[in-house]
Amino acid sequence: MKKFIIPVLFCLTISVGFAQTATDMSTVKVAPNGTIHYAVMDNAPLLEGCENAGTSKQKNKCTTDKIQAYIQKNFNKNIAKSISAKRNIENNKIYVRFIVGKQGNVENIGIRTNNSAMKTEVKRILTSLPNFTRGTHKGSAVNVSYAFSLQADLLLRNAAE
Repeated sequence: MKKFIIPVLFCLTISVGFAQTATDMSTVKVAPNGTIHYAVMDNAPLLEGCENAGTSKQKNKCTTDKIQAYIQKNFNKNIAKSISAKRNIENNKIYVRFIVGKQGNVENIGIRTNNSAMKTEVKRILTSLPNFTRGTHKGSAVNVSYAFSLQADLLLRNAAE
């Protein structure tokens, strides 16, 4: 019996000694530059028409949908046709990220895609986005980061029509 107890105690000691500590998941992660992701803040910046969308999750979805619809609506048809004619971009995603400043303006736009013409066009559209409402967290205005992806083939197909 002693031969069994000593290894068990040793294993328990080792497992307790190397156990991970619990993290506080209720604390919002703030980037070094002071930005907070829109999905985890108190009052995320919204586009006009999303103020009465319901819960904060529904408001965030409404804003993301409006941003994507705005890009779709304002995409230059001639550029869409030229990109579509040059190459097949099936299943190609466009990754978009930007920061909504404390005053509601779009800043620091970053776009990742394989096509430079598409990157330029999406950046042009995002710079012309209307101002957002102010984003607040714990009572003070903050910079808020937005990130989402677009389907390039759907964007081009709808813009070319």
